[in-house]
Amino acid sequence: MDPPATTNGSLNHQQEPEPTSAFDPEIFHSYLLSLLPPVIGAYPSDLDSLFDEEFDARVARFASDTGAVIYVVKVKEESEGDISLFYI
Repeated sequence: MDPPATTNGSLNHQQEPEPTSAFDPEIFHSYLLSLLPPVIGAYPSDLDSLFDEEFDARVARFASDTGAVIYVVKVKEESEGDISLFYI
């Protein structure tokens, strides 16, 4: 039996496909609603701006990218008084 072929000191082999898992954006939505209010001092109603029509697409990209990081940014708009906006 011949030894496996090597290139630059590494074995040539086919990469195994990455495992796939079902990701439910609704579970992530619930998680953020329970995590963020005590962590950033927000009311659940303040977080409505996070959950727009593009939320599912953003968290799906986050879930599919193995090195992804998701940031939630709290922005206070002075022009409208004491309103805070949150972005992912």
